[in-house]
Amino acid sequence: MRISARAFVVGLATALALSSVNVAGTPAFAQDDPALAALTQVVPEIVEEAKTIPPTEIPDGNVQRPFAVATDPDRTLVATVSDSDIGIGMPEAAGAGNQPLPGLVTYAANQPSVAYAHQRTGQIARAMTIIKDASAPTEYRFPISAPEGSMLEVEEDDGTVLIYNNDFYLAEIDLPWAKDANGNAVPTSYRVEGMTLIQTVDHVGAAYPVVADPALKLQCEWWKAMCRLIFSKKLTKKIYGVWLVAGVAGAIEALKSSCDKLKGKAKVICKIAYTAGGASVIYKVREAARKNQCLAIRFQAPGIVWYEVRKKSCQSK
Repeated sequence: MRISARAFVVGLATALALSSVNVAGTPAFAQDDPALAALTQVVPEIVEEAKTIPPTEIPDGNVQRPFAVATDPDRTLVATVSDSDIGIGMPEAAGAGNQPLPGLVTYAANQPSVAYAHQRTGQIARAMTIIKDASAPTEYRFPISAPEGSMLEVEEDDGTVLIYNNDFYLAEIDLPWAKDANGNAVPTSYRVEGMTLIQTVDHVGAAYPVVADPALKLQCEWWKAMCRLIFSKKLTKKIYGVWLVAGVAGAIEALKSSCDKLKGKAKVICKIAYTAGGASVIYKVREAARKNQCLAIRFQAPGIVWYEVRKKSCQSK
């Protein structure tokens, strides 16, 4: 379970306001929330992290929706980074939710043996499932919202779920995990159906409650000093094919055409590749295609760019 603890702190007045109300605007206290009590028992580190208000603005200007608004009324937590909205929903949750902590919203479920929670930090959006007893289902479905043309794919190496849009890596669902009340790992895995993420949790025989966590990780952590723009294998091979027919100049034009589909800072980084990189980026494309891997452009502040051949996070389709 990989958990990032960095958060962007906003004003004290906002902190006081959000920490004392729930999504519907009524008082909420930790001791009155059974879902929070279960999370405190199983994943106290996440509860501690949720005591900090998630950022509404990242230093480089990418604005995120306020946490409570993002989870109400359709129970979809949305992060807006690099001009793209990506959300993870919980259709089996019930009601508007309760906000016992600034960075946490809990929900009852249609199934009484289950509860849900959303947690938001600067880097991760979580949809946690709280399994109360052995009568709970073993399968949970989470619709993923992303720009038109997006698709999900389970990475063969480790089970991470990739989110790609127009042949560019947009975000990922981190490795599946589940843990029981004794701190033991519970077998779990992902599969996808269209834009729906399905988590299976084999919890029978575990110590309850059990907590499972699809965690949405964003494409580029722009508030950090580094970002990778990752191409799919399909796009890498397409540009390589153009190089075989039309040489470096033709391949650069194909790269430019693909970059034009992007938005925001991702488009800026992609443009640097074909304006400043020239032949060097095309040679990396060739290397990646010949290895059946993919190209990544790595941007390091204050303006250093280099090109990588990647095996991980390479969508195959």
